[in-house]
Amino acid sequence: MNSPNDILQSTYANRISYSGPNEDSRSELKALNINENDNILCVTGGGDRVLSLLLDKPKKITAIDLNPCQNHLLELKKAGIQELNYENFLKFIGILPCNKRLHTYNKVKHHLSKEAESFWTENTKTIKRGAIFEGAFEKHFKLISAIIKTIRPSKIRTLVTFKNIEEQRKFVEQKWNTPAWKHFLHFLTSESIFRLFLKDPGFYQHIPQQVSIPKYLISRMDHSLMNHLILENFFMTFLLTGKYNPEHGLPLYLEKKNYPAIKDALNNSIIETVTSPLETYLDRLETKIDKFSISDVSAYLNEENFISLLNSIHSAGNENCILCMRHFITKRRIPDLFKSKFIFDPALEEELGNSDMSFVYSFNVGVKCTN
Repeated sequence: MNSPNDILQSTYANRISYSGPNEDSRSELKALNINENDNILCVTGGGDRVLSLLLDKPKKITAIDLNPCQNHLLELKKAGIQELNYENFLKFIGILPCNKRLHTYNKVKHHLSKEAESFWTENTKTIKRGAIFEGAFEKHFKLISAIIKTIRPSKIRTLVTFKNIEEQRKFVEQKWNTPAWKHFLHFLTSESIFRLFLKDPGFYQHIPQQVSIPKYLISRMDHSLMNHLILENFFMTFLLTGKYNPEHGLPLYLEKKNYPAIKDALNNSIIETVTSPLETYLDRLETKIDKFSISDVSAYLNEENFISLLNSIHSAGNENCILCMRHFITKRRIPDLFKSKFIFDPALEEELGNSDMSFVYSFNVGVKCTN
C-alpha cells in the first residue's frame, strides 16, 4: 500500500480505526502557536486533536482523512458537544456508563450532515456501546489491557494511583519492570501481533528491517513511566486499564475546565470535514493554510509520495506557515531539498518527544522559509 488511493480502497478505509485520543494535543498546540486568524489543516483521526485545537480559537479547521468513517466520528463528537452538557457528553461518548445513548443520539443527530447521519443510523450498536471505545485500535488495546489486568491486577491498581513521580519511579524500578513482564511486552508489541489484530499499514509499512518494534515501544513506555504520572496520562491509563479516568488526566477537549471553551469555539470557528488523500486536496486548494497538523501520515507513504506531499504542503502553505508532523517508531528523514523550504526546530522537536503523553511518537516542527 504505497499510494493513498490504495488505502482508500482497502478495508482500512471502511471502518473506524481510531475512536479515542491516541495523541497528546498539547504538543500540537505548543508547536503551532495558533491564533484567531488561522486557517488550519488537521488530519481527522479520532477527531480528538481537531476538537482540542479549538482551545486556541482558530478561524477555521479543515479536518481531512482518507477514511470517511473518521470524519463521521468527528461529526458525532462535535454534535454531542454542541447539544449536551459535560456529564451527558461523557455518558454519550462512553467515558461514563449510560443505557440511554440511542435516545441521546436522537437529540444530537440534527447537527450531523446527511452522510454522517446515514452512517450512524446504520451503526447504532457502535453508539450504544460508547463510540470512543469502538475503533480497531481501541478494541485491540482493550483486549491487551484485559490480559494485563488478569496477570498483574494489584500492580496496576497501585501504579495508577501515584501522585508523586519519585514514588512512581521507585515502584516501576522495584516492582513493575520484572524480566517476565519485559518478555511478555516483547510478545504483545511484536509486528506479527500488530498485523494480526490492527491491519493498519501505518504500524509497519516503512519500518526498516533493522528496527525492532518491541524494543522501541518498550523503551518509550519506560520513558513515560519514569517521567509522567499515570494518573495524569490518558494514553497510558487506557493502555493499562482499558478505560479513561473521568476524574484525572483526560485529553484536553474532555477536561471539565475546557469543555465550555470547546463548546463556545464550535459556535465561532468553522470545522469543515473533507474525505480525500491529503496531497490531492492540497494541490487543488485555492485558500492558503496557516498551520498544518498532519499526525503520522508519513507512515503510510513511500519515499516518493512522502517528498511529493511535503512539496504540496509547501505550495499550499501561507507565508510563515507552520508544519507539525508526528512519526511512529521511525522518524522519517526530511529530504535535503525540503530543508531549504522549511526551518525545523530540533530543540522543540526533542522537547515534544519527551513531554508528549502518547509516548510512541517523535516530531518534526518547521516554519516555512520566507525567501
